[in-house]
Amino acid sequence: MKKNLLYLIVFVILLLVAGYFISQDSGKSTLEGPENYAFAIKDTASIDKIIITDKTPNQSVLKRSSDGWILNDEYPVRRDGIEILLETLYRMEMKNFLPQRIVPEVEKQLAVYGKQVRIYQNGELSKAMIVGTPIPSEMGTYMKLEDGDLPYAVHIPGFNGFLNTRFISESYLWRSRSLVRMKPRSIKEVELIYPDSLGASFKLTVFSTDSMYLTNLATNEIVPNFSQLKGQLLLAACGSLKAEGEILPSDPIFARRDSLLASTPAFTLKVRSKGGDERKIRAYRIKAAPETIDYDDPNSFFDPDRLHGFVNEDRMVLLQYYGLRNVLKSSQDLMLETTAP
Repeated sequence: MKKNLLYLIVFVILLLVAGYFISQDSGKSTLEGPENYAFAIKDTASIDKIIITDKTPNQSVLKRSSDGWILNDEYPVRRDGIEILLETLYRMEMKNFLPQRIVPEVEKQLAVYGKQVRIYQNGELSKAMIVGTPIPSEMGTYMKLEDGDLPYAVHIPGFNGFLNTRFISESYLWRSRSLVRMKPRSIKEVELIYPDSLGASFKLTVFSTDSMYLTNLATNEIVPNFSQLKGQLLLAACGSLKAEGEILPSDPIFARRDSLLASTPAFTLKVRSKGGDERKIRAYRIKAAPETIDYDDPNSFFDPDRLHGFVNEDRMVLLQYYGLRNVLKSSQDLMLETTAP
């Protein structure tokens, strides 16, 4: 009996020693502990910077400021995009461990296709991870913490889909579609010029939200029966004006930007703030597809839905007439309604 007890004690000691050397090997644990798959960040309010980089290399630097999130120290960030990303960082968790046989292949995929995501909290780097491709079922995404031992399948409980598309590295996809970037109450002047119809062109000058006047640019005279309410609605429409999307250097029309800028625009909108900031938006008609043209109708020569546009001549965007409908007014549209006697 004493002999069997001695054997048992020796066996337990050997197990403990073996476990110790395994855990201390190379100064890193090869056991799959929680520290290797702690992907989520529960205090997202303390996140003040996120850097997402791919192998292209594209890079997006998102910083929290007093005016909201800013992209690359220059552009406002899409509100929906940053909200989805922060929610993902809060809710995502390990879905399952990976079979050992596929780990080498997943590691290779992460090295080739993975996006590096670096998250800062209160000015300090708090977490760095590699976000890879979807798992075969597309119900999760391969991820690995940079200081972790192994990759894992990661998901959001209750969400059917993968997560890698939420980690956007292309900076143009983060940019807010807002064109004016001014609050209506901060706007001092709105000038809208139609080169082909100067009589419809105007300048709205604002002293306060209920004190403004309208100048007809054809006659340079103040419009006497201007509607203050319509002026307020115009300011609100300017403040919420958005583009349909960005035009990139890879788009064919981008190569013609200089010739477009040298031609006559469909309209020019200038919005100036009380602080001296200015947004200048110039729009150019798009030629219609040949099969849609009715040569007896000059209006059919151009796309009825969209225009090419420039914001301060350095940002090229695609505009929609529908999105501009509350801004593209004439001086006559802003007059008081009259009723027949």
